[in-house]
Formats: sequence, C-alpha cells, structure tokens
Amino acid sequence: MMNLRMVVEVLMLAAALGFGALAIRHWRAQGTPVLRGLSLAWNVRAGCDLMAGIAIASLAMLGIFLIEAAVGAVTTSPRQQSWGELGSWFLGKSAASLKEEILMRGLLLSGLVLVLKGRRTLAILVSAIAFGCIHLSNPGASPLSVLGNTLGGVIYGMAFLLSGSLWLAIGLHVAWNFVQGPLLGFPVSGIAAGGLQQVHDAGPAWLSGGAYGPEAGLVGIAFRFVIIAVMLLWLKRGWRRAVRTEIAPG
Repeated sequence: MMNLRMVVEVLMLAAALGFGALAIRHWRAQGTPVLRGLSLAWNVRAGCDLMAGIAIASLAMLGIFLIEAAVGAVTTSPRQQSWGELGSWFLGKSAASLKEEILMRGLLLSGLVLVLKGRRTLAILVSAIAFGCIHLSNPGASPLSVLGNTLGGVIYGMAFLLSGSLWLAIGLHVAWNFVQGPLLGFPVSGIAAGGLQQVHDAGPAWLSGGAYGPEAGLVGIAFRFVIIAVMLLWLKRGWRRAVRTEIAPG
C-alpha cells in the first residue's frame, strides 16, 4: 500500500510540474512574475479570502460533527493533547495543504486551463478527479471517499479560479483538515490525526465515513455542497467587497 501511495504521489507530482512548466512559460512570455501567476500575492483581498476560507470550512466541519453526533453516527471520549502537540499538528496540516494547493491548483490547474484553451469548468473537473485519485491509496479508501475528495478538488479549484487568488482555497483546505483531525478527532483521509477528543464510529460507515473520515460519508459529502453554496455567496453577493471596504476604505 505504501509503495502504491508513493507511485501515485510521484505521478501526480510529475503531472503538476509538467503542466506547471507550461503555465510558468506562459507567465514569463507575458511578463508576469511567477508568484503573481500562482496567485499568491499578499494583499487585503488575499487576507479576507484566507479568513473566509478558514471560517467556511471550520463551520462546515463543525456542522458535520454536530449532525453525526446528533444521529448517533459517532461518539466521543476525552483525549489528552498538549498545546505543543496541537501547534505541531497545525503547522503540519498547514504545510501539507499549502503544498497541495500550489501543486494541484497553482501549477496543475493553471496548466490545464492553458492546454484546454480556457475551458475552466473542464479544467476544474480534470484536476479534481486527479485530486481524488491521489487519495486512492490511503487507508480505508472507497468509492465514496474518492467522490468526497473529488468534490474537495472541485471546491478548491472553484475557489482558486473564481477568486483569482490561491488564498481562499488555502484557507478552506487548511481549516477542513485541521478542524477535522487535530481539533475534533476525526481521521483525515484515512490517517488518524489525534485530536482534542477521540471520535468513535457508532453508525454506518456510509453515513459517517468510518475509519476514512467525513470525506467518505454522506454527511461530509453533503456539506461539500454547502461549502460551494456559501463560497459562491461570499464571492458573488458583495460580502467580499463589503469586508474589504471596511478593512481598507477606498
């Protein structure tokens, strides 16, 4: 299983770097700095998008936990975890999420948009399927987990292309993983992450996601669509502009 996981990761890395090379060549031809091409420039809008992503994903994961606990799909027990451990988990999850966003959205998706001649919807779908397939070799992977991770790829791809910044996707991804594992105690894509509490399965795996985590359960999958809806409201209904104006008038 570990060998398969390494093979999948190497293939995805090669694909991201290959398509990313096309994107970088395009940016250089246009005189665009690579950092700007990756949409990693930091400004007020980037900060607002990062905070919005963190808030949206955190509330979604809390909603998943509350619903699963209410219907008896999961139970919890206390767990001892120091602030140092929690900080270490946060840094680890943040670094992993940042790496995946740069590779899968900043490089792979940007290159796909070029190759597919601007067909952004198709590019998002292709990159999202690739993102789902990356997790195929994770412990406890199933058709539902692939669907859940693919929808995650759709969310992050939409966040990147619709906002014009990688920071919204980074905020969503970091918060989803950190709140899911180190805070609430769920497995993160099949990998136990400790947590301030221990989550125990008490219902069907198709509902809660079982040992894989919420991505592989119907409750978690349903909340992927909730995230899409709230994210679109943030981007389209003026909330984003209103927050930016309040922070930096004019």
